[in-house]
Amino acid sequence: MRILGVDPGAKGAIALLVGGVLVEVYDMPALKIHRGKSDKDEVDGYELGLLLRELRPDIAFVEQVGGMEGQAAGAAFNFGRAAGAVEYALKALGVRVDMVSPVRWKRELRVTKGKDGSLADAKRLWPHMAASFRFKKDNDRAEAALIAEWGRKFSIGEQTDDIFE
Repeated sequence: MRILGVDPGAKGAIALLVGGVLVEVYDMPALKIHRGKSDKDEVDGYELGLLLRELRPDIAFVEQVGGMEGQAAGAAFNFGRAAGAVEYALKALGVRVDMVSPVRWKRELRVTKGKDGSLADAKRLWPHMAASFRFKKDNDRAEAALIAEWGRKFSIGEQTDDIFE
């Protein structure tokens, strides 16, 4: 089974598990759009669609996001647009989309606490992909991979060697 994990947002990431093995990790396709007085990152819907067609996921697990306390309304709106772009691109391709809250997947996978917890866990679980998780900026990649793993383990219960135990 081809399982996609998505950490949404213009600076998010996408990861693909095949048979429980992490095979691909991508930064979210994005482009700069000039709005108002500055340039903003935005999900590149065209490139996202091409990537998703190439990856051919059977199911996608997407982190359920919302506005953050203290976040400006415009920023929350833009983040919602980015998350929606991913969700509806997947649905347009006929891919089943399941949402999972960050609190739930992190708790159930027992992700290491702290700023670098997701990076450390991703490196430990998938040493063959450690180069994809070298820098702090790669945290979204690590989280996308862990979201896919959560879906494999807790949602669909795919039977493979349980790399998390």
